[in-house]
Amino acid sequence: MIEPESIGFLIAETARLQRSVFEKRIATAGFELTPGEARALLNIGHRSGCRQNEIAEKMGVEPMTMSGYIDKLETLGLVERLPDPTDRRARNVVMTPKAEPILREIRGLAKDLLAEMLTEISENDREALDNALKAVKTSLLRLAADRDTE
Repeated sequence: MIEPESIGFLIAETARLQRSVFEKRIATAGFELTPGEARALLNIGHRSGCRQNEIAEKMGVEPMTMSGYIDKLETLGLVERLPDPTDRRARNVVMTPKAEPILREIRGLAKDLLAEMLTEISENDREALDNALKAVKTSLLRLAADRDTE
């Protein structure tokens, strides 16, 4: 059994709470987007021009879920699906100029939440936490790559 005060439990619980608060803020912000669609738009903003399945993988959602998000974003004129120049069967997802102001607002909400989350942590502790989490992520990426090669 995982102890509630173990680092793995605390990381997972913190991520869950952050996502929950963020989704509530998105839901009440007045966007025409669900929290999932807003997260999809954020990810497309980071990876504009990627294939839909790559974005789904990075978000940890099923390809069909991502397809629904992109359908809605496309209907709102926020993204477009364009042919992939290297694979005629694939489509790449790109943001439209109409998405920029909405994306700025969503990023602002995320930035504000992060600042609020860290109010109880000193600057030195923030830097140490940042470094520690990057090291953990590096280790996990290596473990995932090792598992994929087995």
